[in-house]
Amino acid sequence: MTRASSAPSPDPTAPVSSMTGYARLAAVGCPTPSHTATWEIRAVNGRGLDVRFRLPSWLDRLEPALRERLKACQRGTITVSLDLRGAARESNLAINRPLIEEIIGLQKSLGDLVDQAPLRLTDLLGVRGVIESQQAENPALNEPSPAEDAALVALFAEAVDQFLSARRAEGAKLAEILHGQVAAIAEMTAKARAAAEAQTHGVAERLHTRLAPLLGDTPPVPAERLAQEIALLAQKCDPSEEMDRLEAHCAAALALLAEGGAIGRKLDFLAQEFNREANTLMSKAADLSVTQTGLGLKTVIEQFREQVQNVE
Repeated sequence: MTRASSAPSPDPTAPVSSMTGYARLAAVGCPTPSHTATWEIRAVNGRGLDVRFRLPSWLDRLEPALRERLKACQRGTITVSLDLRGAARESNLAINRPLIEEIIGLQKSLGDLVDQAPLRLTDLLGVRGVIESQQAENPALNEPSPAEDAALVALFAEAVDQFLSARRAEGAKLAEILHGQVAAIAEMTAKARAAAEAQTHGVAERLHTRLAPLLGDTPPVPAERLAQEIALLAQKCDPSEEMDRLEAHCAAALALLAEGGAIGRKLDFLAQEFNREANTLMSKAADLSVTQTGLGLKTVIEQFREQVQNVE
């Protein structure tokens, strides 16, 4: 059995898998010496696992065994197709002389009833059945033996191995990108924290400055009460809790990437949480530097979310 394949040979130790993948594996002499079988597996993103088979109708019985070989896949829309070709067949054309004689006799019998033009060769050759194709026998697989079924399933298992390797290779690239994006989120969070601390002091000073003219002609407000009110207003602009949660989400994302496996849904949830905290941080921004950092943070979070959509 001679095989020809086209699939990448990636690092099988990559812990993260992509939902996209492709593999093609052909074998001459499978499942019989006169046949060539070619398996092709394609996958694109999907919310869950959706496996679709395109098999010759008489091989539908193989589907349970084929699904079992794909049990390592947990997400993605996967299309499996089998191209099964027999040996080239010799074909000879033959003329059905009895049919031609019958047509000519019929024409003569109707000659007294209708006006007729002379029969031409092209007229006769255009009649269905006049030209016959005589083909040499070619082994069919309408009822293949258990051994032939096993050969097809074994070849499919090899194609699945290549398919999973392709997914892991793509997953390794995704993991590298996601690590970089999480690092960028953590860096911007630290930058936002520093800007927010300066913002809190600035808010208090601006409130003091703005309240002084307003309170000039009124009975004096106790300094303690004034400080309390200013502290409450400054606290409403303090995004420390949001930044604490952003840092916790960064740690959780890195832990998931280290864990590997089917982590796509969990990472997608974290992307939503990242975005929620960034939005709240932006709503509390009372300083231009915090606003600018928040905008940069949201940009990276959106890039993270887009990449996560490809993770199994």
